[in-house]
Amino acid sequence: MSNSPVPKRVNSLALALLFAASFIPPFQAIGQETSASPFEEAGLGWLPTIPIQITAGVDMGYDDNATLTPSGEGSSFVGENVTLSYNRHTVPTQFYFLGIGRFDQYFNVNRNDVNGNVTMSLTHNFSTRLSFYASVFAAYQSQPNFRANVGPENVISDHFYTNDIFSLTYHWFPRFSMITSYTFNRVKYAQVSIGDSQDRVENTLSEKFQFSLTHRTNLIGEYRFEPINYDTAPTDSTTHFILGGIDHNLTEHLIVHARAGESFRSLENEGSTASPYLESVVDYVGSNHVLSWTSSYGFESPTATGVTTTKTWRTGLNLTYGLTSRLSSTTGVYYHHDENTGGTSSTGTQDSFNLTAGLLYTINKHFSLGLNYSHTTLGSLGSTPGYTENRYSGGVTYTY
Repeated sequence: MSNSPVPKRVNSLALALLFAASFIPPFQAIGQETSASPFEEAGLGWLPTIPIQITAGVDMGYDDNATLTPSGEGSSFVGENVTLSYNRHTVPTQFYFLGIGRFDQYFNVNRNDVNGNVTMSLTHNFSTRLSFYASVFAAYQSQPNFRANVGPENVISDHFYTNDIFSLTYHWFPRFSMITSYTFNRVKYAQVSIGDSQDRVENTLSEKFQFSLTHRTNLIGEYRFEPINYDTAPTDSTTHFILGGIDHNLTEHLIVHARAGESFRSLENEGSTASPYLESVVDYVGSNHVLSWTSSYGFESPTATGVTTTKTWRTGLNLTYGLTSRLSSTTGVYYHHDENTGGTSSTGTQDSFNLTAGLLYTINKHFSLGLNYSHTTLGSLGSTPGYTENRYSGGVTYTY
């Protein structure tokens, strides 16, 4: 591990990543793989020199639709947050941890949000052939999640969500390997009226066959089995995926992951149906910026009451950019289009768009100033109206 001083530009970018994480729920990658830690994504695997970092912040702002309703009631708010990160690279084990806690108090409406999430990843190489990977994400939050298929996006309700991945990779030959993985998802709402249709457990078993065509290109064949069991709603399902794909390093900094194939879903009371399934991840890591673009199309768990089948086109882009040695920016754009069918109500299409943007100015090694803006547009679905929301905030952070 290097003991040399850390360049100011690198410090600004790393702090910007943590700052963005403290204001925005972490993104869950599509498919069966997750993103590396923010430091790894930025090519800063050796940061921080001391592996534990604590950042605390306070901010104030205004939300022009704090109730997420068509008419929209605005409110000023104040928020406090704390972020703890730990990033340790050793041989043969690598471990990363990110914990975020946040409290928002609104002055003009009856709303107080308590949010927290934990992200952990572990990689261990048992030998040159066998390795283990685990990724755990757990969150308790009130606001809707526009980055993943969790629940309805038109209500403010406390809920718990976790996405956990465990995988074993074995290299049978220099160019051929097998990856066996298990993914666990759990959604649980505190409000019974929402939980009756949303509370569920999703289990996914995957077997992936990987062939190294060249040192830059891997060919992929994959089978997934996904049973979904609801606590109350009679919409249990079982889905089989047959996929093929490629992982390709276009350049030293640009990596493309793509999967395509067919999925077959059997519903508890609605018979069986098939749908094409697509997913892709494009990652670009530069000296002072990180770009990640994810897309997917296929079956998702319905988030509207009365719907039995939902097909979703989902795409999201996240960019962190070090503008100068002290000034960094973060931008996120997320969109999805739902096609809802079956059931007795709330069928039809619905669109969701969410934009986040932020600037972080590093005063010194401890203090930073930040400005953040977010915009959300949710389309209507049947008799359920949509809404628009704009949120503005500014604050200060202190890094220990």
